[in-house]
Amino acid sequence: MTMNLGVQYYRPPFPNDRYWDEDFRRIKDSGLNTVQLWVLWGWVEPKPGVFVFDDYDRLVNLAEKHGLGVILSTIAEIQPYWIHREVPGSEMVTNMGVKVVSSNRGECHFGITPGGCTDHPGVWKGMERFLTQVVSRYRSVPVLRGWDIWNELRWNVNADGLVCYCEHTLAAFREWLDHKYGGLEGLNRSWLRRYQQWDEVMPGKMPDRPYTEMMAFENFITWRANQHGKMRYDVVKALDPARPVTVHGGSPCPLDFGSNENTALNRGNDWNFADDLDGIGCSSFPRWFNMDDADFGMRIEFVKSAAREKKVWLSELQGGRSAIGFNIYDPVDGLSQQRWIWNGIACGADTILFWCWRDEVFGRESAGFGLAGDDGLAEERLRYMRVTGKLIAKHEDVIDHYRPVKPKVGVLFSPQSYYLNWAQEANTARVRNSLLGYARALVRRSIPYQVVEENHLEALSHLKVLFMPRTIVVDDHTAEKLLLFVQNGGTLVCESECGAFNSQGLYRYPNERFIARTTGVREIGRRKLTSNLITASVDNKQVDLSVTQWFTPWVGDGSETWCSGAEGDLIRSIPFGKGRFIVVGSYLGDAYLAQAGEGKEKTIQGFETLVETIVSQAGSLPEIKVLAPNATSDSFLYVKSGLSLGKRVIFVFYQPQHPEAQLRFAHGVLNTQHLLDLISGESIPLSGTDDGEKECRLVRPDWNFRVLVEG
Repeated sequence: MTMNLGVQYYRPPFPNDRYWDEDFRRIKDSGLNTVQLWVLWGWVEPKPGVFVFDDYDRLVNLAEKHGLGVILSTIAEIQPYWIHREVPGSEMVTNMGVKVVSSNRGECHFGITPGGCTDHPGVWKGMERFLTQVVSRYRSVPVLRGWDIWNELRWNVNADGLVCYCEHTLAAFREWLDHKYGGLEGLNRSWLRRYQQWDEVMPGKMPDRPYTEMMAFENFITWRANQHGKMRYDVVKALDPARPVTVHGGSPCPLDFGSNENTALNRGNDWNFADDLDGIGCSSFPRWFNMDDADFGMRIEFVKSAAREKKVWLSELQGGRSAIGFNIYDPVDGLSQQRWIWNGIACGADTILFWCWRDEVFGRESAGFGLAGDDGLAEERLRYMRVTGKLIAKHEDVIDHYRPVKPKVGVLFSPQSYYLNWAQEANTARVRNSLLGYARALVRRSIPYQVVEENHLEALSHLKVLFMPRTIVVDDHTAEKLLLFVQNGGTLVCESECGAFNSQGLYRYPNERFIARTTGVREIGRRKLTSNLITASVDNKQVDLSVTQWFTPWVGDGSETWCSGAEGDLIRSIPFGKGRFIVVGSYLGDAYLAQAGEGKEKTIQGFETLVETIVSQAGSLPEIKVLAPNATSDSFLYVKSGLSLGKRVIFVFYQPQHPEAQLRFAHGVLNTQHLLDLISGESIPLSGTDDGEKECRLVRPDWNFRVLVEG
């Protein structure tokens, strides 16, 4: 079946019904094959037990008339106005004990948020009834293609404070702790407390208080979101087992920033969603947020890593110019938009949905986001979209069977490190940006990678290198798996204070951490930076590196120094079993990410060279090497690849300053003498090298990217 290439159409009561028939005709004509419709609980059940579906019935019939598939988004988090009247005591409560007053959402015309707390059984009962009514009504519709059952994983919008601290959530929190620690005695042993009754155990109240209960409550809120998603899934899947059921976040969870009103990962963990659901997605607005190829590609890689072999959805991709309040943003040109589509396909997305067809009309998003909107480039976008729609239909077998290459390099995502960071600073910026730094360096050097979540370490079985950016929290059971990975031949790259805390937020002295216990090499403690620049020597290369925050020098015998400092080494390679640790006495990833201004070229290249060298030494060089153009701090050739029906598929994305590219393919990667460009139809000849590898020269085409398949 051809992938879903569609557009969000209906957030009731917008657009007005006088546009529907003609809009659906234009959507089909534009090359899109699917429409997405928001089904709001507050809208369809205006009176308890009374459901009104007449608008959706007509829209579904129009989709069938015009040959369009339908994806239904069940927006149960926009609750009916009667919820608190019909379910007394269902209000959320803030960390200050204040009952939350629900209100209309800024961009949604009818219904309230946050509404009732889903830990209240009466609220869930109403939500379950809504989901049952929607699925029962539309599951037999032939053009229905799937379900997106939770929009951007939002549950606390308009709460205006940290939530929820109501009696139902507190009871659920204590029950979760009871199960996790095997009773109150187990909790006391782990937390080093002397609680006598469960009602003495309280969640964390705010950042910069004791880490222990704050981290525990953050962890619980993540688990709670995942459980709620599974509950929605179970209702929908039981009624419609044949179609995919997914959820999507506003961004992948490793990009979750946190705030004064949002604990870290309060929208759930994508890896846990993927354990239980049919897939996972995310929203992406590349022009609004000035994303380059790496930024956008990383978002999808993070979702793909979480999904593993399940569905990957670009659930909201920018349609037209953004509009927030009375600001003006850059319009979306047609070629950039096609680049996003094919970048998504390159990363493994199987459903791409634009937000949205017409410009919005409600609140702060008015006058924006329309694929067919009034930013002056709508006709250009639709003209290019027609071409992509035809190409996807023509090559549907190649696209449907395409799978990105399986990486041998991983970057660790540690939710517990996010929790601790938020418990101190009310955001996760440091640890998030560290992870982004390593991921970005790998993308820019065309090294395939995946993000590995700390509770899903089975991924280590096929990896040779694991980078651990700012992983300040490591539990003993996690450490055991990491040590086994190294002992069996893996390379583990650790930054300063790796494992300095456990998941209860309790600090370990340097000699108590897992690397020191295993190797005898340890950090000596935090020291002020004497410079934000260090020079490392590796493989006879001198590389300049930016560092940030502090130095934690490493001391001990039996290792190779890559960078020395006044009191110890700042980068060391430590052999262990068949593998090794590479330890860094500062932070490189977020320092690399933050670089700007004079001198950045040298340190950006230095960090990327260090990362590439570590990967190379582990025997994991990419199968496709970019010979030209050379990457600079401001541009790089973006290359992705995978397999489809036994043939290699290569995606090459040029920058405007790249007139051509030259690629080298490792021995055995290609079994042909030429490549076919699916976009332009060109045949690209390959030349052989003395060592059996193959090369090709690729002039930049009109679309500024190529999709190449073995001929």
